[in-house]
Amino acid sequence: MSDPKPELKQLRAELGGVNYLLADARAREVAAALERFRQDVALLGITEQEVCRALGYDRPECQPAKYFDPVTGNKWSGKVKRPRRLVGKRLEHYAIDAPPPQAWWPDEE
Repeated sequence: MSDPKPELKQLRAELGGVNYLLADARAREVAAALERFRQDVALLGITEQEVCRALGYDRPECQPAKYFDPVTGNKWSGKVKRPRRLVGKRLEHYAIDAPPPQAWWPDEE
């Protein structure tokens, strides 16, 4: 009496055929998706940098520091909440690339 179950050799051959079909289908779908993407990029004028950022390969530059505290060495961009060390202080005294604050004397004009 013969066993109706396929043999290992036959199953491996069938699996190889299915894997080939899967790889071929994937390659065709990837090519179609990339072509649609290429067309959308061209249509919208999307830059390479924008694509890289959207895919997470290129992080946007951090905001450049505008203020510097010479005592602590910490910098602040001015875009988020003011740090405690600068609360109540004149920001122009801490501006990067700004001339150092000049003393003001009432009798000088």
